[in-house]
Amino acid sequence: MDTSQPVGHPPQEMVSIADTCSAALRNMPRLEIWLKELALPVDPALVPLMCLQSAFFTPWLPSESCYQTARLTVWLMAIDNVLDAPGAADGTEARVRAWRKVLDGQAAEADDPVARALAEITEVLRRDGRPELTTVWRESMRQTLVGMVRENTATRTAAAGGGLPRLTDYLLHGAWTIGVEQQVTALWALMDEPGLPCRLPVLRGALRQAATAIRLLNDLRGHHRERSEGKADALAIGLSEQEAYRRAEAGIEGCRRTLAPLTAAGYGSAVALERVVLWHARMYHRFDPVRPGRAAARPLPGGGPGATGPTRHAPSVHRPREAPPMGIEQEVPSKRQVQEVLDAIASGASGASGTSGASGAEYDRARLTELFDLLEPVDVGLLIGTWRGGAFENSSENAEQLAQMRWYGKRFLDADQVEPLLCLDEDGQVYSYEEMGLATLKEVVRHGKQSTAMVYDQLPIIDHFRRLTDDVLLGVMDKKGDPVDFYFHLTRVSVPVRPADGTPGTS
Repeated sequence: MDTSQPVGHPPQEMVSIADTCSAALRNMPRLEIWLKELALPVDPALVPLMCLQSAFFTPWLPSESCYQTARLTVWLMAIDNVLDAPGAADGTEARVRAWRKVLDGQAAEADDPVARALAEITEVLRRDGRPELTTVWRESMRQTLVGMVRENTATRTAAAGGGLPRLTDYLLHGAWTIGVEQQVTALWALMDEPGLPCRLPVLRGALRQAATAIRLLNDLRGHHRERSEGKADALAIGLSEQEAYRRAEAGIEGCRRTLAPLTAAGYGSAVALERVVLWHARMYHRFDPVRPGRAAARPLPGGGPGATGPTRHAPSVHRPREAPPMGIEQEVPSKRQVQEVLDAIASGASGASGTSGASGAEYDRARLTELFDLLEPVDVGLLIGTWRGGAFENSSENAEQLAQMRWYGKRFLDADQVEPLLCLDEDGQVYSYEEMGLATLKEVVRHGKQSTAMVYDQLPIIDHFRRLTDDVLLGVMDKKGDPVDFYFHLTRVSVPVRPADGTPGTS
């Protein structure tokens, strides 16, 4: 939208407010028409809220970009309503599989309005978004769908008299299902901010803090409603209101401290994230957005973030014409470097079969080292699931040991439950080999870059991971006393794996 100042040069904050309101007003009828044409299960009364918040997040973006993020927010509310509908539990996994296919580019079923809406949103992001950032958005969408299934399962388990999920697991997946990461990563994909991909490690770390904090604020505001609906939340699991508020406030402040150098420099990507955080913090302080007409009036514990004293606002800035210098930009790998390794993996690099590299030739360790240091870090959310593993060579002691064990791969259930050595038995069935112990996920710095790593519980071994694609990782095993790093790869398993004991696997 146009942010040029008219005659008289009013304060920039007033211009920003006017632009936000005008963009929202322009998009409201479009969004309501789209909602009704697709017959999405979302109350049309929420359209003004969706349009207003999207325009507030980034007042320098075109009105069209604000409209697309508003559509995404409506879609997130729609899938929540679909999966919460009476009698929907039995079809949850089938619906989610269908939506994932649409997210991956397949055609939507004509009789599923939610799938058709997702197809439209995905096509716009593919057409108008930056490819490297659209990939980040798709990753967040996949994690949302995984989280929705887990929440649905937890609700059914509790209703049947089973236990509630652990708080750590609930917050891990609940931070995805609150919808904040999907909104923000979509905005980033639609920005033309120079150098934005190089700032992603910092931005995504701040975004994860924000999403967890907003999940807690959502639970505080909607606890009584969700309890009546039979849903689990942080308070039902055992967190007190005061502790939930304290954690939320700490998460918001931690996010803003992380973003401070970027917001001070005027980067739109950071300013947008800060605006998202403050919008949700103030909104949940005042009402429940799911039931705005019947919201409880009492304040959150502690008065709500920013409720006492002067209200804190996000900075009101123009999008910089040129991104200000941020020191030395991080190098990124070339497409050729990444594709060569992907080709090597596809052509036969594997651990279980004992082959390695492209056409059985060992892949150069020095090139793997160079590429590993250039690749993006990974977070816990990306790792959740089952992965098929393989090596890039077969002559080292580590490679020979894995071949003897008939190593299959790894399974990440959550940050505290990792099965590092999935192996094949004599019948070719997958089982978890636990004689060497299990593992956990920790944030570890390697060569100056922080990422989620796998730490064995009983062995002096750390496996570090970097992202080649959403579904293929490059890994390196750091084994105490071993002077040579062992490189391996992991590919996500897209169908459930059934372990040898007959229990359902995780995909």
